[in-house]
Amino acid sequence: MTSPTLRIFQLTGFFLWLPAINGWSQSATFSLTTNQGSALEIFSQLDPLAINTIHSWELVLYTADGAPLSGALMSVVGGMPDHDHGLPTSPVVTGEVTPGRYLLEGMRFHMPGRWLLTFDVISDQGSESATLEFRL
Repeated sequence: MTSPTLRIFQLTGFFLWLPAINGWSQSATFSLTTNQGSALEIFSQLDPLAINTIHSWELVLYTADGAPLSGALMSVVGGMPDHDHGLPTSPVVTGEVTPGRYLLEGMRFHMPGRWLLTFDVISDQGSESATLEFRL
């Protein structure tokens, strides 16, 4: 007979693999253009993205001329518009790793579906934003 602890472990393992089995994954590299023409490249620590795993993203920001945009303040908000709720965590840009490269920590997606994220940037160039929409 299987012990209750082993059953829970087996069931947990099943749910950890369920997103991959059902195709609930998304490539973890994105390229966006802000409303002011800057380029934002996004690289996730997880590739592909997965459900219920806290992870970090690297955000690489370039001016419209292709130069690294350094010294910017960045933030992200978002959620699932079809379900009328936000992100399950409060991700924060914790610092600029190298000129134009920023670390976003605390990302997590808790269910499959359509996600919408807005990245706000304040820099010497002014305020700008970019929106990322994807399905997980």
